Amino acid sequence: MGRDAADRAAEALLRPDPVLGVPIPAYDGRSLPNVTSSIVRALGHELTGAPAPLPPLAPGLDPFDGRRAEGPIVLFLVDGLGWYPSDRSEGFVAGGFPAEWSDRLRPISSVFPTTTTVALTSLSAGQPPSRHGIVGHRVYLPAYGAVTEVLRMSPIGVAAPETLTGPEWRTESVSGAPNIFRRGLPGVAVSRDRFEGTGFTRILYEGAEFVGFSTAGDLAHRLAEVLRRPTPPPLILAYWDELDTVEHLRGPRPELASFEAGLIARILAAAADRIPPERARDTTVLITSDHGQVSVDRAQEISIDREPSILPHLWHPPGGDRRAGFFAARPGELDSLRAALQARLPPGAHLLSTRAAVERGLFGPPPYHPELLTRLGDLLVLLPSPASLTYRVPGVAARAYLRTGAHGGLEPEELLVPLATGRLSDLLATGSGR
Repeated sequence: MGRDAADRAAEALLRPDPVLGVPIPAYDGRSLPNVTSSIVRALGHELTGAPAPLPPLAPGLDPFDGRRAEGPIVLFLVDGLGWYPSDRSEGFVAGGFPAEWSDRLRPISSVFPTTTTVALTSLSAGQPPSRHGIVGHRVYLPAYGAVTEVLRMSPIGVAAPETLTGPEWRTESVSGAPNIFRRGLPGVAVSRDRFEGTGFTRILYEGAEFVGFSTAGDLAHRLAEVLRRPTPPPLILAYWDELDTVEHLRGPRPELASFEAGLIARILAAAADRIPPERARDTTVLITSDHGQVSVDRAQEISIDREPSILPHLWHPPGGDRRAGFFAARPGELDSLRAALQARLPPGAHLLSTRAAVERGLFGPPPYHPELLTRLGDLLVLLPSPASLTYRVPGVAARAYLRTGAHGGLEPEELLVPLATGRLSDLLATGSGR
């Protein structure tokens, strides 16, 4: 896709909804969970159970064009790799990907909110947030009566992780849509060693074989091991987290994204160099991301726990994250909460009814998770960058470091992500780094 065509495609994805005034992820064929639907179709797999999958990627986006895959598919998710602000084509090619990969680079939308817990659940299930019900980094779960940090599977303010995942815990208590592995698709998940067995990892990969790695070199080695098997799995889902980590610390910078593209190219090249050539030729690689990031400024942070005009009207602590917050009002106090928030928000912020946002499709189409509106609360706040929201539980120490990059909202840098595709053998020319 040429630069002009890519820019036009990005502009179309960013058109604001006439009612909400913000863009809505393109769940009809140009968003992250549609990638999963295309992969399932390319593998010739019929998902068991409900709900029905979203449509596959739109024509021109689907790398398989409706055909069957010739061999294994590697879906490589790079946390934090947005379509903006870096020059995607130059960044990928300069990073070590062949020039033809830039020609196949496309913008797609993430989901909303644009945060890891929501996007990865959508990718692993091929479903929008409206159906799986994981609607933020922090989510109010009525079964536990608590706002929960989904990555840690513990209520906010609780230092120990995994306090909700006892012996009887099941993934369906949090997610309303099983992942594609639980629906019969054989596959392998390649992710950090330390994530194995956590509640969130179970939501994403339960039913798949988990293969852990520790370093970039170890990731290349583990990918090669899986692909060298006499009968490799049809789908390998690999997750890389380092770009998101450094962007949170240093802010989103083009040079960081370009460096990570080069590292990913070397990882994949090293894996390709360690498997039979015909296997590398038959293996399709798709690279995409869960979200991008925007810069945030501590001086423009709104600390909800220090806002006496807002706190008395809240039923429970806000859900969501730094860029998109969900607020539930005490009975009879919705108007008071709305007025208090409106008075505190900066110019350019959006204060929306969550019901209206659901009805307009911001979280995706029905059938809705039965707790969707309860988990969301009454009001949605979207802030313009570099502003952000925080809520610290009284008595709990703040983080020891400052974050200068964040995500979760609907600004172009957060919402749009790349989709790059090619054959694994294409990357052999980049050098294996042996």
